[in-house]
Amino acid sequence: MSSSLTRMLAVFDAFSAQHPVLTAEDIMARLGYSRGTAYRYLRELVAVGLLARVAGGAYTLGPRIIELDFAIRQCDPVLSAAIPIMQALRKKLDCDVLLTSFYEDRVVVTHHERGDDLITVSFGRGRVMPILRGAPSKAILAWLPPARQKRLYAEHAADAQAAGMGANWNEFKTRLSAIRKAGHCVSFAELDPGNVGIAAPLTTEPPHTPGSLGVVFSRSRYDILDKALVVEIVCNAAAQIDALASQAKNGGAELLPWPGRERFLA
Repeated sequence: MSSSLTRMLAVFDAFSAQHPVLTAEDIMARLGYSRGTAYRYLRELVAVGLLARVAGGAYTLGPRIIELDFAIRQCDPVLSAAIPIMQALRKKLDCDVLLTSFYEDRVVVTHHERGDDLITVSFGRGRVMPILRGAPSKAILAWLPPARQKRLYAEHAADAQAAGMGANWNEFKTRLSAIRKAGHCVSFAELDPGNVGIAAPLTTEPPHTPGSLGVVFSRSRYDILDKALVVEIVCNAAAQIDALASQAKNGGAELLPWPGRERFLA
């Protein structure tokens, strides 16, 4: 049985980009809570700033969430290490660049650098990606411990088959092993039509969560690229982020001499 705290925090699941403002009745209908329970949770969440009242007696996400987001952006060593490198990638490759993290079986985009090529990228900062589709998610899955991979497969077996990731555990494991052996993942139109994604894992030691660094191109632009060089650049940029994040606790780090850096910075 869910605890009272779990049920109260589930109120946040009712909000989305499509439904940023909800009434108490909306929340009761979505979550199946009684009127008394819904209003008690709403009152407590408003009191601590996690929700805010708006005109018409409705509710929206509150200012405390903005404050927490700012704290994350200031204190996360992976994000601090990644942003300058992502900006350099965007400028050099003229593409969208995504940073993702893996939290409780959810792949969340934690930063998005928008490129000049006007392509549709549906999963910007704060969006949850499909766990079995797209290069960023697959790059994370391939580096998870086998026991966790097996549990995820058991929970998403039908989705794995629909995504072409295998009709059984052995096929699923084989596909993830191939991605890990390659050191990166490439996906074609798995998240947005006409896009190609290339992603490499972020494997910074705990307490940092697993993640990935990905770039997104239109298919027409991808077809004319030096694909081997782009893969080399993305993989080495991910390794650079890992190194900088790991050394941040020691007062920062200088850029490391990673392969392909000269061509990348030229």
